[in-house]
Amino acid sequence: MNIFICEDDKEQRKNLEKTIKKILIKRNISGRIKLSTNSAYEVLDYINESQDEGVYFLDIDIGQDINGIELASKINRIDKNAIIIMITSYQNMSHLIFKYHIRAVDYIVKGDVVSVYKKIEECLMFIDKNLKNHIDNEYITIENNQCLEKVKYSDIIFFETTKKRTIALHTHNSHIEFRGTLKEIEEKLDKRFSRCHRSFIVNKDKVIRLDKKQRILFMEDGSKCFVSILLINKVFNI
Repeated sequence: MNIFICEDDKEQRKNLEKTIKKILIKRNISGRIKLSTNSAYEVLDYINESQDEGVYFLDIDIGQDINGIELASKINRIDKNAIIIMITSYQNMSHLIFKYHIRAVDYIVKGDVVSVYKKIEECLMFIDKNLKNHIDNEYITIENNQCLEKVKYSDIIFFETTKKRTIALHTHNSHIEFRGTLKEIEEKLDKRFSRCHRSFIVNKDKVIRLDKKQRILFMEDGSKCFVSILLINKVFNI
């Protein structure tokens, strides 16, 4: 989790840094403050150059020709997955979030220290949980006698049965065998994958050619996967 802070008051900025660091340690959240500044333009320059995705704690009134809401709007254009928390002394400005179409997860009003701490803690725990869920949805975890390995779904070319209750997962750079059945694997996969044979499940995005006569799929890594007679029309339509 990359965290960015833009707060014009030096003392409040330091307190916010301490609070965030304390919560990260207390809740065992993997994250760090990449930038803490009083300048909106420093934030924009940084993420423009680094292309980092992040969590942004923004004060609305940052004492410049650009306010925190406008900064958030500009951040959204650069970081499409930006997670924004607005922190302000003003209770009646939350409507601006909707006006500028800001994707903010919370609007925290400065004041009682305990209340602010609790709100920030809730935000960071919520964000951490969602980031972990997102990562879990992008990977499949493979376990065999040698290792436990996470493989990106987008890297997988195909699965095949190599022997009884043994599956091989193929990517461009690896061949991983593990215990299981294609039926069990199929239940974990998304719409990118399709069963084409009792022994093969392929990533549709990795198919470059279908030979209907020979019932063979040619994959982008040069591999060939068989297609059953019963599934040939379904595979062709897909």
